Amino acid sequence: MGILDEPKLAIPAIFVIYFVVVGALAATGNTYAASAVAVFGSVLIYVTVALVMRAATTEAFYVAGRDVGPISIGSSIASNWMSGASFVSMAGAIALLGYDGLPYIIGWTLGYVIAAVLIAPFVRRSGTYTVPEFIETRSSNWPVARVIAVLMLFVVSFTYLVAQLVATGVIIGRFLGIPAVFGAMLGSLFVILFAGTGGWRSVVWVQVTQYWVLIVAYWIGFMLAAAKAGIFKPWPHIGYGGLLAQLEARETSFGLAHFTQPFKTSFAGGTNLINWILGALALMLGTVGLPHVLSQFYLVKDVRTARYGVGWGLTFIALLYLTAPVYAILARYAFSQVWGMPIEQAKQVGWIQKWLPTGLVKVADANNNGLLDVKELSFHKDIVVIGMPDMWGLAWWVAVVVAVGGLAAALSTANGLLMVMTVGATRDIYKRFINPNVSEEREVWVGRGMLVLLAFISAFAGARAIQDPTFSKYVALLVGWAFVFASSLFTPSIIMGIFWKGLNRYGIVAGMVAGLLVSFPYIAGVGLFGMAPIEIAGGKIGTIAWGVVGFLVHLVVAVVVSLATGAEKANPPETIEFVDRMKIPE
Repeated sequence: MGILDEPKLAIPAIFVIYFVVVGALAATGNTYAASAVAVFGSVLIYVTVALVMRAATTEAFYVAGRDVGPISIGSSIASNWMSGASFVSMAGAIALLGYDGLPYIIGWTLGYVIAAVLIAPFVRRSGTYTVPEFIETRSSNWPVARVIAVLMLFVVSFTYLVAQLVATGVIIGRFLGIPAVFGAMLGSLFVILFAGTGGWRSVVWVQVTQYWVLIVAYWIGFMLAAAKAGIFKPWPHIGYGGLLAQLEARETSFGLAHFTQPFKTSFAGGTNLINWILGALALMLGTVGLPHVLSQFYLVKDVRTARYGVGWGLTFIALLYLTAPVYAILARYAFSQVWGMPIEQAKQVGWIQKWLPTGLVKVADANNNGLLDVKELSFHKDIVVIGMPDMWGLAWWVAVVVAVGGLAAALSTANGLLMVMTVGATRDIYKRFINPNVSEEREVWVGRGMLVLLAFISAFAGARAIQDPTFSKYVALLVGWAFVFASSLFTPSIIMGIFWKGLNRYGIVAGMVAGLLVSFPYIAGVGLFGMAPIEIAGGKIGTIAWGVVGFLVHLVVAVVVSLATGAEKANPPETIEFVDRMKIPE
């Protein structure tokens, strides 16, 4: 028996080795080597955890053996949820949008509360392994429903995965001084190492590790920047008023609307109060239908664990979400300090100098007045958190710690998304339709092959998202689109599938198809090809807010088609029994 077969020895040992090596390099004064080893050595930690906790059976590969406890699944849920968009991009979106960026926090948080009450216990009680399997079973074992559900799963998960690889590219690009495009490709290789080792069993325990890495890193950077900004009065979350007043005074002097002024900017291409409210609702509804979120509920041993796990997950998520707005104010204040500087002097400012080679910060004297005007400083929104230590002149190791956390956040969600798509391709398509009698060993190896293929395709799309600003405005927007697809394609049928016996196979499939036909053209047209947004009540409806329209269309079509085709009478007894069984307490 080797050390990799002993989790209590292997995991602490790799952490000790990691800190000793990084510390020794730092002690020699070679900060570049120490930084590189710290960032990429963290990947070795995750690989070790993946190897130690690797799957030996198909049940372990698909649902982690269904033996994960409440605190562990809560950590995994939080890690899976707090993606590169939450860690890297959400504070950046708020820094640029101010009040208009709050739908991200409101929608995502409320969505998880709904998932805890309406979804988690029933999905676990269903006894299915995947979302497409749940859809097929609820559709009276109609294979067509499962195939369509897999296609919808790929639409949602692929969009979200591309966003994580963009965030990974930003982080790796900063620390290697290489274009973020190559960083995204490198990130996909890391994900293959974690997920390909042992399926969901490896992924869930890697995510547990990554949560504690990312949250500690997020708070270290935040607390030190807050201390330097002097907002411990008595605590940063309630003591930042003075800094905000200084920021707003600076904005006024440059003729800008205040950071806290509502509805001054567009949110995902939309404007006004109606877009703001619909955007928050779409993100909330999308949370309920995200396949990689629902998949977590399949990994626990019983319904009680599912409920408590979601509770712990919300607690762990709150540690980051309550801090992101203050992060945004710290960043925006730092940006404001270079407005009006001579161009050459601005280029020598520490954080700008460090980020220029990555292509994520650009300085250009567009009007040839020799001064850096507000619009002449352009930057990728996703540098706010990763660049915070540089902006506030913190010690070099703080930037390294934050980068390690950001990498953990992006990779943890990428792990889950890639596994959801892999299981969809393997269990829901290959085993269900192509080779039902496949052996366990061969099934796992087919899954690993699909995982590698999907990772490379996603890497290519992530690289393009970084290269072409018309393809990807920023990570949070790409993630927002994933929520639009989730709310339009899955959420109505999953909720009605649990609570309304009248929903039948025809209603489920018609609803999913209608949701896709309504959501995809609008997102592509407005988000990518410059189509003018539709106006409702005087406000333009952006791509994220459109998710509510997709949700309602899916809901109405599913109900109407079900009623027109016999409703509950069209469901055989085993389907009615399946619905009843989900509601029986364990």
